[in-house]
Amino acid sequence: MFDLHRQRSGRTGGLRRWAVPVAVATVVLTAGGGAIAKAASAAAPGHAAATAADGGRGPDGFGMTMGSHAGHSSSFTYNHGFYCDPHVSTESATGCEAGAAAKVPPAKDFDPLFITVPLGFTAKGLDCPDKLTCVDHPMSLDMTRLATALAPVYKTTPEKLTPALRNFTTPGHDHFIGTKAHGKAEWWDVRVVGVTDAATYRSIQRHQSWTYLNGLIKAKNKHVVGPIPTNMFLFFAAR
Repeated sequence: MFDLHRQRSGRTGGLRRWAVPVAVATVVLTAGGGAIAKAASAAAPGHAAATAADGGRGPDGFGMTMGSHAGHSSSFTYNHGFYCDPHVSTESATGCEAGAAAKVPPAKDFDPLFITVPLGFTAKGLDCPDKLTCVDHPMSLDMTRLATALAPVYKTTPEKLTPALRNFTTPGHDHFIGTKAHGKAEWWDVRVVGVTDAATYRSIQRHQSWTYLNGLIKAKNKHVVGPIPTNMFLFFAAR
């Protein structure tokens, strides 16, 4: 396993969507021993990739998801498309990358958004379920920088896993924030926390708290990996 702790912060003290319309080869990482099943994925009509030409922005969407803050549910209201820094090399159709931080953020001030992702098992009640792209989220991302770390989880080799990770369908996940930023809409820097144990994941969901999640990270819990940097930002107001 690996432990990436590269973090950027916006304001001090704060914790602090999309593919080209063509079929792409992807992989579905499933529960039950981490079986790997090949599949085909097609982008929704009308969606566009975030590219250098459009400043890394995905198309605007309007809607809401849920997240967790200080032990309670929080509603996230979106009205801007995602941003994936085009200055970071990536092979995904969306320009989004997990494993490398953005070089050029979309704003001077921002807060981190921590997303927890079940690895090797299926979790219920996710803020953004599997096979359903949430509003203003990218539909896929490049995860090849994580191939070495993910290969043991799914009982394969980095070489076999890498091709499937180049344009991987965004996995189901939950959202955690350490501040509501006074309810103001702003950019949030996406950081991934992988969880490899179902019981640990259920405990994280029950606590609904970044403080609890961060405690597991600081304690170097063997089932919790991250935070992993990305070049992705989402824009929403938390209430």
